[in-house]
Amino acid sequence: MASRQVFLNYLKVADLKRELEERECETTGKKADLQNRLKEALENEDENPNTYLFEIAGDINSTLQSLIENGSKMQQKLEETSGNLRGMEQKLVENSSNLRGMEQNLRGMEQKLIENMDQKLLEKKIATLSLGSGEQQQVVNTALKSPGSDIDRLSKPELNNYMEISKIRMETTTAAARANGWSLAEKATALMLALRGDATDILQTLSLEEQDDYHQLVKHLEMRYGQSHLEHVYHSQLKNRYQKSNESLQEFEADIVRLVRLAYSSTPENVMERLAVQAFLDGLRDTETRQALNLARPSKLVDAFGASFGIRSR
Repeated sequence: MASRQVFLNYLKVADLKRELEERECETTGKKADLQNRLKEALENEDENPNTYLFEIAGDINSTLQSLIENGSKMQQKLEETSGNLRGMEQKLVENSSNLRGMEQNLRGMEQKLIENMDQKLLEKKIATLSLGSGEQQQVVNTALKSPGSDIDRLSKPELNNYMEISKIRMETTTAAARANGWSLAEKATALMLALRGDATDILQTLSLEEQDDYHQLVKHLEMRYGQSHLEHVYHSQLKNRYQKSNESLQEFEADIVRLVRLAYSSTPENVMERLAVQAFLDGLRDTETRQALNLARPSKLVDAFGASFGIRSR
């Protein structure tokens, strides 16, 4: 059996008693008493208790068993810690899911709040209008207080583009107006009730007389949101339309045709054709192809489109 050297503080009770017996000292008492008694004995032997090394028998199997036991305890603690971490991870996932649900609820509440604010803003604007006759006032009251009426249906769509304006105007001037026998002023009131979003801001730019004038109201709406307004946008898009680096000739030519028809919808076909050819030539990415086509001066877009393939294949 191998031996090992240890300091006094590392001696077990059995080792302390053995050392005391060898020195014919008393061996009763607690471990602290035994340690103090052994220190005194060492000092009497002119030895330093703090540096003195004791030879004790070493049991390798016992040491290994102790290490194994300590390793098992550490493994058990690690497993417990791992289980706790998994539990925390699960809670985090659940909390994340709850947060997503709360976020969706908040978005829904926000949308409802915006809708309520829009409705209150509309009612406030309508309340400030000069309504004129009592019959016109009755039209407004019917629209605001009678769900399901013709005007109530007109008050729901949002007028933000020309198609919506045309739809509301048609509904107002045909079905609802004819069924209720509205005057132009009453039709103007119904149209104002149909405005939503940015379209309601146009009321701030109109005089009281223009607000009561159905034709003036439609005119101002078309100026801002109608086709004449959009044509300026399409003109600008066509003027600045150039073939993209990853865009094929077919895609580029198709978009030129689309923009020309939108920007010059009332232009004769022959003029529209020349405009399309010029826009196609100006926007070509390949300089050599553009120069060659400008020299060839094709009169039709289909000719310019076909020639561009021939030039590129040379």
